[in-house]
Amino acid sequence: MRIIVLILALFSAQPAFAWFDLSGKRVGFSFGEVRYDTDGLYRDYDYDKRDISFGIYTAAPVNDWIDLEVHYTHLGQYEVRESVFHYWKDTFHSLSLAARFHTDVANNLELYGRAGFGVILLEQDAILWEGGTPLALASGGGELQFSVGAAWRFHRHVALTLEYDHHSFLVESGYSGDHLQSLSGVRAGLRYTF
Repeated sequence: MRIIVLILALFSAQPAFAWFDLSGKRVGFSFGEVRYDTDGLYRDYDYDKRDISFGIYTAAPVNDWIDLEVHYTHLGQYEVRESVFHYWKDTFHSLSLAARFHTDVANNLELYGRAGFGVILLEQDAILWEGGTPLALASGGGELQFSVGAAWRFHRHVALTLEYDHHSFLVESGYSGDHLQSLSGVRAGLRYTF
């Protein structure tokens, strides 16, 4: 009985909506171009070096100048040509947790930097020879993410963002050692603050 009274006292101490308070929380999306640097892994091949990137994120404030963010980012698709395979395409996805450090430099202008870590998922589609059966492979690994940017609040709840975003991850190759690969580019987006 004491437990039931304690639970009722806790729930009645605050209104029910306070448990789901969204004030200060943020959601957003971004899109832009991303460039692929293989660190020499594909030096013998012709491959796509840039593609379109897009992502979504959510953020919660830790204090007045730090937010904790969770990001999903599609980092593009890159077809590798003139390889030993008939067809070969890499697709990258990122899921990361980051700390965003921000400060207001003017009434509606904010500058920020972001540092985080996460996982990168590589999907590979390949056809070994003409007329062969398609192969679909997937692998994952750790990544580091760094960004710098600016946000312009043109409405009390909505901001336009512009940032340079960089993702780095290590790829092990059986024939040429380890390669520190990177996907980076400029992205624009919208952010909503509750």
